Amino acid sequence: MSNEADFTKKGRRDFLATGARLFAVGGMAAFAAAQAQKGQRLANDPNCIKLFTCSDCIELPNGCQLPKAQDFRATNQDAIPPKG
Repeated sequence: MSNEADFTKKGRRDFLATGARLFAVGGMAAFAAAQAQKGQRLANDPNCIKLFTCSDCIELPNGCQLPKAQDFRATNQDAIPPKG
């Protein structure tokens, strides 16, 4: 009887460990896919530091002259952080 209980505990432990491993691998794969997509989206912009939006960039208030930054300034005047 105790042999069967030990097997059940070991089976449950293995199941949870396998599930945690699969969850971690899935998270890493999703992160890699997101980074690959971001790299493709910004591939033709070698001077950009490749943030998701210009509002996060430290170069925007310092007068970044890339077309993407100029478009951002034209449409989002309230989102531009102060210079300094």
